[in-house]
Amino acid sequence: MHQQENWPEQDKLMWAALIAPGGPLDSPGAFVHLRDATLYTRRMHYRQWLLWLEARDADALKLPPAERASMDRLRQWLDELAHTRPMTRLSYMQALITVLRAYAPQADWTAQKRMLAVLKHQAGNGDPARKAGRILCSGVLLRTGIVHAGCHAEAATTELSRMIRRRDGTIVALLAILPMRARSLSMLALGQSVHVAEESVIIALSEQMTKTGVAWETSVNGPVNAMLRDYISAVRPWLMARGGRSHTALWVGRKGEAISQTDISIRVRHVTEVQTGKRIPPHFFRDAAATTLARSSTNEAGLIRPVLAHSGFRTAQKHYIQARTIDAGRDYASVLMDLKGGHR
Repeated sequence: MHQQENWPEQDKLMWAALIAPGGPLDSPGAFVHLRDATLYTRRMHYRQWLLWLEARDADALKLPPAERASMDRLRQWLDELAHTRPMTRLSYMQALITVLRAYAPQADWTAQKRMLAVLKHQAGNGDPARKAGRILCSGVLLRTGIVHAGCHAEAATTELSRMIRRRDGTIVALLAILPMRARSLSMLALGQSVHVAEESVIIALSEQMTKTGVAWETSVNGPVNAMLRDYISAVRPWLMARGGRSHTALWVGRKGEAISQTDISIRVRHVTEVQTGKRIPPHFFRDAAATTLARSSTNEAGLIRPVLAHSGFRTAQKHYIQARTIDAGRDYASVLMDLKGGHR
């Protein structure tokens, strides 16, 4: 059951129908438009439902997928998820109901939708305690990266440690001025989404690289521009040479291998803990950016949406959003430079 090929036959057929591309005589599946990351998350959450049924109510697996999701079974599943956070329970239940409603839209899902509404209310905006004391000013996060890649790297006792610290400090500094999601950060590649220009480095995220499907482009200026250029021209080649590697991934490990989203998240947490005493995950950099801009002035608060690449506008305005991110990135960097220099 852990692998999709071990799912019940009717569940495999259901999933295949949901992602089917369609044809001249057939409509495409309801999930054909979704990105791989979204499909993966829904598949993993649905798998947890199947695993629970296998362990607690195996006979239910003989029923059609939509018929299994009775309110009694859903309540029992929620009871067993009671040890998890409200947002986690909502995530599991929302994924399950979304899958089943897409496959069987004709069924009556009124009770299940009411259950989801209750879970959403319980989840609220997540667990405030999780972020308490961990949303730092973006200016502090920028200094954290600069210090780690600078004097902290110089204090390293080996050349490898020095290079790793320069890399990690650059990641944190870049994330401070361009608070992209960790997945997007891990997908950056030279010549594709990272372009070294004469005066700046251009970061261009395609629609496939963003959660919202909005292309996102801006330039890296100021001290982070110099740090990123140093990483690309000196640190990355040094690490690549250690393992004899040849690829375009921007962020590389000790032997030049491309490092994953998980690896990057671990390094960001490590750097922030070393420099600030607080383990700050990449996603909190986005909260830091919104908070920093909102506190700066009402004018700068208007930069929040384009800096975070939120897609609150309709599809027709996507090109406007893309163009706005270029100016917003520069303006946000200017705000941070003012904060770093103590001008505010």
